[in-house]
This record gives sequence, C-alpha cells and structure tokens, in this order.
Amino acid sequence: MTTYETQFLLPNITGNSFDPEKNDVRVLFRGPRGKTKTQLAFFDGGTTWRARLTAEGKWQAGSVTHNGMESKTRLATTSQRQLLHFVQRKGLGFAYDNGKSYWPIGHNVAWRSGSFDVADAFAKLGAAGENWSRVWMCHWDGKNLDWETKDDTLSLTVARRWDGIIEAAQKHGIHFQLVLQHHGPYALQVNSNWAENPWNAKNGGFLNTTAEFFTHPEARRRTKNKLRYAIARWGYSPSILAWELFNEVEWTEGAKNAPKTVEAWHRDMATYLRWLDIHQHLVTTSSHLPGGDLYAAMDYEQPHAYPPDLAATALSVKPTTKPIFYGEIGPSGDLSGDDGRHLKAGLWASLFSDASGAAQYWAWDQVERRNQYGLFKAATGFIAASGVTELRRVSTEVSTPDGGVASSGPGKGWGETKRTVFPIRADGTIEGIGEMPSFLQGVAHREMFPKADFPVTLKQAGSIEVEVQTVARSGGSLLIKQDGKVMAERAWPASGSDTQVNATVTAALPAGTYTLTLENPGADWVTLRKITIAPVGASVSALAKSDGTRAALWLRRTDSGPHPGGGTVTLGGLRVGAYKLVWWDMVAGKPLREEAIRANASGQASILLPSFTGDIATYLKKIG
Repeated sequence: MTTYETQFLLPNITGNSFDPEKNDVRVLFRGPRGKTKTQLAFFDGGTTWRARLTAEGKWQAGSVTHNGMESKTRLATTSQRQLLHFVQRKGLGFAYDNGKSYWPIGHNVAWRSGSFDVADAFAKLGAAGENWSRVWMCHWDGKNLDWETKDDTLSLTVARRWDGIIEAAQKHGIHFQLVLQHHGPYALQVNSNWAENPWNAKNGGFLNTTAEFFTHPEARRRTKNKLRYAIARWGYSPSILAWELFNEVEWTEGAKNAPKTVEAWHRDMATYLRWLDIHQHLVTTSSHLPGGDLYAAMDYEQPHAYPPDLAATALSVKPTTKPIFYGEIGPSGDLSGDDGRHLKAGLWASLFSDASGAAQYWAWDQVERRNQYGLFKAATGFIAASGVTELRRVSTEVSTPDGGVASSGPGKGWGETKRTVFPIRADGTIEGIGEMPSFLQGVAHREMFPKADFPVTLKQAGSIEVEVQTVARSGGSLLIKQDGKVMAERAWPASGSDTQVNATVTAALPAGTYTLTLENPGADWVTLRKITIAPVGASVSALAKSDGTRAALWLRRTDSGPHPGGGTVTLGGLRVGAYKLVWWDMVAGKPLREEAIRANASGQASILLPSFTGDIATYLKKIG
C-alpha cells in the first residue's frame, strides 16, 4: 500500500477555493493495467493545490480538471509507503482490507489537555499496543475548520494541525474516529457553545436557532463543503477509521424537538461522504441513546455510557445487524477519582463480551496523569498471546471452598427500561444487570424505571446491601422488600441541589427462595451504585471464550479480600488432548507461569484456582 501525492499551481482561480460549486478541482490518477481513479484535490494556500491517493501498485497523477474542464497543468507525483491498511466492516465486526481481523482497543483523546497534545498521546497509545482512538474537531483547541473564519472559507491553520495528528496516528499505528461535529455549538443546555458560535445570528451569522443547523440551506452547504475538504485532504489516510458525523447529537435542540429531521440529516451527510470518498472510510455517529433510525445509515453503532459498573455495561453489548462497541465509557460521578479499577474492569469485560470492539475509556487526561497505559498494554498483550477477541463466549462451572456474593452495579445510567426483573443465578451472576438503569425513579418519572425485582435462592441466612450514590434535589427514598414485605427503608429530603449521599442501606435476609424488590416511593430519583447479596455462588466468578482448541478466561474475586487459592473452574467444549495453560499478569502484562492440563474424553478441562488478589487471567492452547 502506497500513498501518492501531487502538488500543482492554479494561478487563475477566482472565488472561494473551498466551495466546489465555484471551484471543483480533481485529479485523474493512472495505475496498473490501465486503471484510473479520480480523486478530489484540495486548496493549500496561495495558488497551491494538492491531491492524495492511497492504493496498491504504482500510480501516477495524470491530469487535472477544474469545474469539469481539463487543465494543462503539469503534474509530478511523489510516493510514500503506507504502513497501515484501511479498515472495513466485515459482518458484525471489522477487518483490514488485506483480510486480517481488526478489533478496536484504545481510548479517547478528544482534544489537547494542557501541554499534552493529541500527537503526544498517540505515541503512548501506540507503545501500549492500542490501535484505536477518537478525536474531536472542536474549536477550543484550534481544531474546527469552519470556526475561525468569518466567512464560508475554511482555516488552513487548523487543517495543518490535523495533518500533524494524522501523521502521528500513521506513525504509531492508531486508527481514529474523526468527530466532525459535536453537540456544544448547537445545544442550549448541555455543554453549550451556542453563544460563541460564529454561525449564531447574534454573532453576525445566519442561524437564529440551534435547530436550524440541520435544515438551513447555508448550514447544510457549508457543512458539506467541510466534509468534502476533509475527504480531499485526509481521505488518503488509513489512520482514519471512520468519519463520525456527530458526538452525542441527542443533546441538541434539533434532536430533542425534531428527531426525524436529525435522522434525515445523518442519512444525507452519510450519502454525501460515501459518494465522494473513493477510499470508502466507514461512517458512524455517537449517542447515549439506543440504536434505531439514527444509526440506519451508519456502518456501526457508537453508544456512550457512564454507569456505576463498567464491566456490567461492557458485557451487555451484543451486535445484531451491524457492529457495535462503546465509543465512550467511564464511571458515574467524578472521573478523576478512578484509580484504574473502573478502567481495568471495563477493558477486560470488553475482551470477554460479544462487542465488536473494546468499551473505549473517555478520560485520557486521567490516563496520562496516573500513567495508566500499562493497563492497556496488559490487555493488548493478552489479546496477542491468547487470541481472545477471535473466540466465542462459553459457559464455565466454578467451585470454591468458601461461598461468594452476587455483586454488581447497574450497567446503564439515566434512561427508560422495560426490564424490571433481574434474576440472581446460582453462580452469583445477576441476569440482565447490564440493562438496568442506575436511576431508580420516584414519583416524578416512575414510568421510566419503577422498581427492580431480584428473584434469588439463599441456602443460608445472609444480607443485602444497596449503595446509594446521589439523590435528586426534590428528594427520594429507597425501600428494600422481600416478597412485598419492607425489610429496610431510607428517605432523603428535598434540598437545594442534587446531592451526593454515598449511603448504604442494609437488610438481613433469611434462607429460602423469594424475590427482593427495590422501590423508590419518594418525590424523585436516587442513583444506585452497587447491589450486593450474600451468600450466593462461589467466591470466584469466571468469564470464558473458546473455539475448541484455544480458550481464555478472566477470573474475579466476588467477595472482598484476596482469593487464598483452592477450588476449580471447569471448561467444556474442548477437543480431547493436552493443553498449555498460561497464567497472565494483568498489571505487568506478561506470563506469570505455565502449566500442562488435559481435556478429557468429554471435552472438559478442570483448572485449579491459584491464589490471587482482585482478578487474574489465563489462556490455554492445544499442544497435542
């Protein structure tokens, strides 16, 4: 794969060089066996224009057309070997254009953080084995093409900043989503930048309302000009995984008041991108909201979530008609308080999920401040050693000398759900917890999430603990019921603002089979951080993937304290024979030790559990 570039002068151009209705400049490239490709050219200041093409084989720039008329401009072609391959959609996942599978894993680097630039971050991502990121075209760090100009031109200063970002991505093996729009400039309530938007009529622009962005002819024309320029200047690069049309468009007034109009805008812009982009990059958008028509014209879905339990959220993802993975994820509350436990849990749960990629962590400034790149390196090293992302999920049986707990936080944040029953299985898994909102609603919005039922069997007396994180300003409460009988309750009065209470409500439980219910009869919502019921299942939980000759497992201590060793995890569906088992250091990112085990005539292998603190991973490969 080689990138070809031609630079040429067009001294007689008049009018806006960024407007294809005035100046549509294209270059015809000639390749092997008489093949031709026509690529958009882009203005680069003065009288200079350029065109870039990435392709297999040897290509030469042949001729230039200006508004459909061939120019007599002489062309020279330079070439540079391209180290990356373009990523394509393949079924419910992704693959490079050479057929090799691509599983995105990395974290966001949306904008410059202090003196720490995006290009600096990409060097560290690459060193950690990460292959994905996400960068915003935002104005506050000088990356919005159409923000700094006073007319319908684009900023070449900004364009050259993006050149550096793309070069860094190529150098360090990063495929990133280029976020072309974000919600702030066209939102009034969430992260609003409307007051400073140059397209705002109060600033001399042409938009009287934020919602007009999606319908106003001039806004649509200028937006398409920006998309066209991005394709012409950077479409050559395989480091661009996808054009992301919008970040969290649901926060704009247009999406709130006229969602069908916004969905139609997405279809139109996606069609325009695909029509012009001869390199056929993927197209996506992102939203906290579930799929639907917003994603109809997208190549893959990009939900965002900030739940109490990142592992529960990551494990809940399952592609149906197209690839899906979380483009942003982080713990609810203060992101700066994550010492790496949340990041690690979401990352490793992703590896053992059905998702098309990792749940991509948002807080890049915290990753840098706490130097958490080693957590990513340990995960990417495990992927390379075990092949876990190529395997399918399988069940296991875990037995330990001591009992465990069923413990998890909700997998969703604010939202409506039809599911209110979350059975607790014998192994301690809480079924469907990844679909449970953390906001337990009171009277104000009871229809969104009125209660949570947990059918459970306890073989001996135990307890339930519910951690409440925040209470709405109008007040709220929590009832814990056992088969309708109130076992514990707590109420919080109204206050001047939403209040972080960090309270734990506890109830003793008898042995037996019954349903535990959480309800909020108060005025408004409370947020649930974690639900813990004991004793249930084993003291170690296991997630596993296998293809019959390989397997990977992630083991977690369900109760507090380290696992002292002892017990087994049994894995089925293996081919009979000998296997090499490798225990993996999830901090250092390297093997701890190796063992030899066998799969019996029933295709089962029993693995003795070692001592560990928190969690440990292992993989096995057939050797005979």
